[in-house]
Amino acid sequence: MGKVLSNEQIAFYLENGYLIAEDIVDPAWLDETLDAFNLSFAQQLERRKLPVAEGERLVALQENMAALLQADVQLYLATLRMCSKLYGVYQLMTAPRLRDAVADLGVRTPLFQTTPVLHLMARRLVIPGGYQGFDVHQDWTSVQGSLDTVTTWIPFMDIDANLFTMEVVPGSHLKGLLSGTQEANIFRVDESHYSEEQFVPVQVRKSGVCLMSNFTVHRSSRRGDDRMRISISGRYENASEPTFVEREYPFTQGKTLHRGFITEDFPAQAQVRQVYQGK
Repeated sequence: MGKVLSNEQIAFYLENGYLIAEDIVDPAWLDETLDAFNLSFAQQLERRKLPVAEGERLVALQENMAALLQADVQLYLATLRMCSKLYGVYQLMTAPRLRDAVADLGVRTPLFQTTPVLHLMARRLVIPGGYQGFDVHQDWTSVQGSLDTVTTWIPFMDIDANLFTMEVVPGSHLKGLLSGTQEANIFRVDESHYSEEQFVPVQVRKSGVCLMSNFTVHRSSRRGDDRMRISISGRYENASEPTFVEREYPFTQGKTLHRGFITEDFPAQAQVRQVYQGK
């Protein structure tokens, strides 16, 4: 492993509970993953014999996502879920410089309890009756593993304060676990623990990463224009953190398996043969 973060950056993280680290992931990997996202939506549009937008990468992707959302909300959601499992997403989460940066912050025996999460914010892509983004919360409650767990937030484009970015409260991690209310998607932090003027927008260039303590108070900004913000996040937990070892490696999340057939009478023998003999 090589040192990626300076001593000044490490000190900033320890004091503020977050850090913007530039030039961590290869921008070509970001573009390749966006192309895979676009291909996934285009394939479903072609199935439906609907037009597929072409042109500039992000513009075409948003057009194709919007078209599939309008055509079939459930198919749109299924495609979005599938995109979060693509190889490119995992490649970004395990980038060597990201691994080294997190090691600089003390996570020297990393583990992944959770799969990466794909975050999407765009005015055109709000699901009817649904929501985008997250209210004020800490990430600790979703994993409850090592105390030094680092949230890694990787955007696919330059992020400014007017692109539905993430907002953090510097230094809030030092207050530890805060009281709040359990909701369907988050444990919402009680308003007595923060004020509006404390929130700072995360601004990071493409190929950069926001590293954040899982005790840092944060939320999704509602400030944005017509652009689309796509990012992925993951949790680097530390298998050597003393309290995690002492508590015998507790996890909040686990695997489930659908037993039985999802699609009845599938696949037929001819379909399997076509895969191996029909090329």
